[in-house]
Amino acid sequence: MKGIERRIYVALMLLMAAVSSWGQESPFPYPAIPDLLQEPQARLEYLMERYWSMFDFNDTTVVNRATEEQGFVDYINMLQYCDSSLAAKSAKMFIDSIGKPEARLKHFESLIDHYLGNPNSPMRNDVVYAHLLRVLPQTPQRTFLIKQVTKNLPGTIAADFAYKDEDDVTRRMYDVKSPLTLLVFFDPYCEHCEKMLPQIKDQTAKVPAEAMAVVYVNTNGNDDVEKAYYLPALPSLYLLDAEKRVLIKDGSLELIMNALQQHE
Repeated sequence: MKGIERRIYVALMLLMAAVSSWGQESPFPYPAIPDLLQEPQARLEYLMERYWSMFDFNDTTVVNRATEEQGFVDYINMLQYCDSSLAAKSAKMFIDSIGKPEARLKHFESLIDHYLGNPNSPMRNDVVYAHLLRVLPQTPQRTFLIKQVTKNLPGTIAADFAYKDEDDVTRRMYDVKSPLTLLVFFDPYCEHCEKMLPQIKDQTAKVPAEAMAVVYVNTNGNDDVEKAYYLPALPSLYLLDAEKRVLIKDGSLELIMNALQQHE
């Protein structure tokens, strides 16, 4: 079983296990995947194309609101395992299913922003966020936000920029040569940065210098960075490979360190 298939399989198993654990507590009405479908990708496609088919969007009771939020959380978690075509198709089907009144759509818009747009959300994922933003009613603000969140997505080559190193020498990010590069964007006037930077330095010091370069980028007054990167909260960590391809975008320190352990 390939890596992506294994991740899809594990995600489906976790979802099904959660559904089973809820028993008779009126959980979200997940579609039953036919036993005939054995391939993880086929099972994922079946689920994501029918995910909201049995949910009653017109039921606005308190109980149903709690049920739909749990269903929504599971939905965006599964959406991250979809390829671009399936994610776009499923997202459009989701928004089309909501229908009217407009208040219902706005409710789900708030859930989308809360779970995917909030910099402090543990579920934040710009790839999934962009898919859902694209199928929502378009406004100038939303169009601008889509442009922002789609900058430097995982799998793309990170944008180059100029920065000043610890000796106040101007350098370019592309000139850094290393199997891995960790970009640490910070602002010296940011209280959270002041708290986190010592932890980042302590943890990254455990990684051999020849294995990963750590580049601290002061964003204050850096027009290059402001134009090329979307940084809604600082510090922000990006892990790049040798070709400067984004492996992790704006990940937590824990996520970065776990990825480094698996990379060894």
